[in-house]
Amino acid sequence: MASSDADSQGPIFWERLRGLFTSSREDELSTGDRPQNRGLVITVCVAISFVLWLTFTLQEVQIITMEFPTTVVNVPSDEALAALPPASASVQVEGEGVQLLWMYYNPPSIPLDATDQTVNLADAINLPDNVRLQSIAPRQVTLEKEPRLTRRIPVRSRVRVETPPAFELVEPPRLRPDSVNVSAARSIVNGLTDWPTDSMTVRIGAARDSIRTRVPLADTLRRLASRTPNLVTFIARAGKFAEATREIEVEVTGIPSGQNVVTLEPSFIRVRYRVLFDQLFASKRAPDFFATVSYDQIREDTTGYVSPNLHLPSDLIIRDPETIPSRLQYYTFVAGE
Repeated sequence: MASSDADSQGPIFWERLRGLFTSSREDELSTGDRPQNRGLVITVCVAISFVLWLTFTLQEVQIITMEFPTTVVNVPSDEALAALPPASASVQVEGEGVQLLWMYYNPPSIPLDATDQTVNLADAINLPDNVRLQSIAPRQVTLEKEPRLTRRIPVRSRVRVETPPAFELVEPPRLRPDSVNVSAARSIVNGLTDWPTDSMTVRIGAARDSIRTRVPLADTLRRLASRTPNLVTFIARAGKFAEATREIEVEVTGIPSGQNVVTLEPSFIRVRYRVLFDQLFASKRAPDFFATVSYDQIREDTTGYVSPNLHLPSDLIIRDPETIPSRLQYYTFVAGE
């Protein structure tokens, strides 16, 4: 009974489709106007044609060439790859269109067994029963292996820090940990001096003076080396700096007893510098902020001028100090005169 119903549906469908053309033609002849449903008729015909073409095409046996990825498996624990094998192989296969279409969007991986020195790709590839291998290139792959070595090497930062106006880094950025364990073939590990982080930029906002963020390590030796850990913590501290000036006396040091007396002109200098804003007041009063000229400088000088040696407080962050004037004239007097 079901079969008779199905048989009757076919003529009904084609009769209705023919009726669309017939009615459209009759309406056009009777009214002289373009039928409104002609676009629908054309769309239906195009859709049916496409479905029929696709059905017949996917059932045809075809030969196509595509790229299959390779994967290294069964690497011995005491060995490692010294060089990467080809990442893919060019494979020519024959089969029905529907099966080839599925393989095109889901290419199977070709396993390269590292327990063997040479792998025949034609034997390693795994294809469905109704798909036949025509050719493959390369035909064979040689796996280069060496004894595995693990060594701890330092991490090199490639992180750039951007600060707001008037802010600067107070100290060099730090990484925690500052080194990682790298495991790879002996020749690769021995050739490494450091392992870089990813290249990236971090920004410190005006509302805070430091940043701490996780940074991934760059995958520079993908599939050849492993490292632990894969992430490090990047720490940077910034602060707001202000410009200041201070007047200090210049002292002559190292004058031997009973030797000439030395006078500097001028004996006071101004120092222009930048200091962390929070330390501005302390820099104005720090007792270990002074300048000197050694007696040996004066003895060795032939120009009549010497440059003062500036001594800055070790507990303050002071940058770009400039002495005004930069050179001092000196006069010597014999002791007792």
